[in-house]
Amino acid sequence: MCREKIDSLLRPLVKKAIKLEPRADDEASVASCESKFGGTPYAEVGDSWPSCPTCKKELTFVNQIHDELEQHLFVFYYCNECSPWGLGDEQKGQWEVKLYNEPKTERIAEIGRNSHDEYSPTPCKVTASFVDVHPDWEGLDSASRELSDLCCKINDDSPWEEYEEAVERAGCLNDYATLLGGYPRFVQSESIPTCPKCNTDMKFYAQVDSEDEANIMWGDVGLVYFFRCSEHKNEFKMELQCH
Repeated sequence: MCREKIDSLLRPLVKKAIKLEPRADDEASVASCESKFGGTPYAEVGDSWPSCPTCKKELTFVNQIHDELEQHLFVFYYCNECSPWGLGDEQKGQWEVKLYNEPKTERIAEIGRNSHDEYSPTPCKVTASFVDVHPDWEGLDSASRELSDLCCKINDDSPWEEYEEAVERAGCLNDYATLLGGYPRFVQSESIPTCPKCNTDMKFYAQVDSEDEANIMWGDVGLVYFFRCSEHKNEFKMELQCH
């Protein structure tokens, strides 16, 4: 009966997310409007390749995600020399997100690096699929205190085990992955940043996993998380967590 209650409390928390699985493909080397890793990024007239203000080296183009719901393209650059974690004391510009509204092939303007990038990911196309996702145990208290309390009541020593079993019964994705939307799956502790403009909690937007196929490794098998302000749509915060 208690497990049935757990399942009923979990059910309304489940969200849809888009899982992005990279597969090495030379065709991803060219600029496009599609989701991909590595290669040449989408850019438009007037853009230039971003550089890090700290080490003065050009940033690495990591990946881009085509958000079909909002019809924009999220393009992510990162400085592998300075390796920012998204902390408050880091100089702005060590990572950069560019957001393009209604990207179109005819608007593509190729931008080039001035130097070779030893950290450049392997060009990969992306297979996108819808998955059911759930709050991870770290974030469960803020999503449903009743559910977390019930798991503790059933198994006081290892309450997360009761929760993980419920997640499996629900058929939710229960592993790390590159995702657009849904919930973050934190490697360490829950961390929700606030918008620098309005000081409100930002919403989880996407996470980029360590991806062998794309030759991307965040620290010790970590992930990069992105949060976005609901009011100020171009405001993003990044956080890197690893084991």
